Amino acid sequence: MALTLTEGELYSTTDMLSRTAIDRLVKDSTVLQKLPFETLLGNSDTYVTVTTDSGAQFYEVDEAWVESTPALTSATVTLKILGGDADIDKFLLETRQNKMDLKGTVLENKIKAVQYKFLDTFFYGSTSTDASSFNGLHSLLTSTTYNTVHAGSSTGTALSMAKLRQAIDLIPNSWRGSPMAMYISKTERRLMAVYLDSIGSAFPREASKWGTPVEMFDGIPIFSDDHILNTETAASGAYTQSTGSTCTSIFIVAYGSDAACGVQGSTGLKVTDLGELESKNAERFRISWYCGLKLKDIRSCAKVDGIASASAVTA
Repeated sequence: MALTLTEGELYSTTDMLSRTAIDRLVKDSTVLQKLPFETLLGNSDTYVTVTTDSGAQFYEVDEAWVESTPALTSATVTLKILGGDADIDKFLLETRQNKMDLKGTVLENKIKAVQYKFLDTFFYGSTSTDASSFNGLHSLLTSTTYNTVHAGSSTGTALSMAKLRQAIDLIPNSWRGSPMAMYISKTERRLMAVYLDSIGSAFPREASKWGTPVEMFDGIPIFSDDHILNTETAASGAYTQSTGSTCTSIFIVAYGSDAACGVQGSTGLKVTDLGELESKNAERFRISWYCGLKLKDIRSCAKVDGIASASAVTA
């Protein structure tokens, strides 16, 4: 069973500095709070995905039986190297500690940079445009049979609640009991709220395990996320890139080792003190994370793309 980052650190042998970094990494991100991670002993993992189910039928006595098997395809997830270096001036470290936690401030800022880069890649990562990164949800969810609903035209079409429910219905009932989340831009969430208000409804709210109320839609928790953009480009109604136009997307995600799951190296997120630098009076710290994302069952998640980000939501 894959564990989230915060659960995994309880079993980890990482030092206290790395544990603190994980706490800060996860703190402000609902994706990283919920996304489970598997540890890879090598640098990649090859897994099998079912693309077409096998069939079954009724037979008469002595009738010849028809053989059918599912269509399978293999996919490989590879660990990618994410991180950055942070230099802390030793003079400032010695003379400013009475006013602020300088090292903590610098490292927290670098951890935020790692968090933001991971979350941007979680939604928009594409190895075809950046071979050093990993494929995100937009690149993994491309099948109109299993997981993608196009909102409309190339220039974007206003979200209809029918389209959103159509995307939810693409996820089989076997996944409905899994931890699910709906990720949406803040702008689109407001437009949904305006539409619900206009028909005398509203987002129901439920308390989360983190103590804050969470808005719900059809029983799915809604999380507005700053990393989902309102500048996406669509062609023939389908997402093509993250910038260049005024479209957006909504993602419905099931988490689990057989669904959306992160992968990481055996050391997890690591903070390394590289010591004093020869070229300047500073101490260097390196934050490194060998990580990636896999979607073992493409039918466990779905998206609506080609949504006009500034248009009112319709029925």
